[in-house]
Amino acid sequence: MAGPSEEALIQAIMDVRSQIDFLWQFFVSVHIAIFALLLLYDHAVETLSVVAKTLTVAGIAAFEWINGNALVTAYTLVDSMHEQYRLTYGQANRFHYTFYEHFVLATFQSRPSVVLMTHSTALVIVLLAFASRRFIQNHPAKQQRP
Repeated sequence: MAGPSEEALIQAIMDVRSQIDFLWQFFVSVHIAIFALLLLYDHAVETLSVVAKTLTVAGIAAFEWINGNALVTAYTLVDSMHEQYRLTYGQANRFHYTFYEHFVLATFQSRPSVVLMTHSTALVIVLLAFASRRFIQNHPAKQQRP
C-alpha cells in the first residue's frame, strides 16, 4: 500500500500548522480578556467569594489544560508528519537549501515544553492575581494631610 502523495502530505502538514496557529491565537485572545478583567475590574474580582474565585480559577485551569493538550498533540502530529516527509521525500538535492533547512528539516520536539511553560506561567499569574489585588494593582497608601 502506497503512502500519501507528496502534495497530500505537504497539505496535511500545512493544515496542522494552521491549527497550531489558531490554538495559539485562541490562547492569546483568552488571556488578553482574562488579564483585562484582572486589571480593569480588580475591585469586582476582589469582591468575589472564595467559592466563585475557586470556580473561576478551576475554569481557567481547565482551559489551560485543554488548550495546552491540543497544542502538544498538534505539535506531536506535525513533528511526525515532517519526519515522514523527510523519510519519504526529503532528499537534500531536491530543494533549495533554505527551504530544506526551514521546512524539510523542521522539528517541533521542543514545543511541548514551550507550551507547558507558557500555559503554566499564565495560570500562576492568574492564581496570584486572584489571591491578591496587590499583585496586579499598585494601590498607594492614602496621603496624610499636614
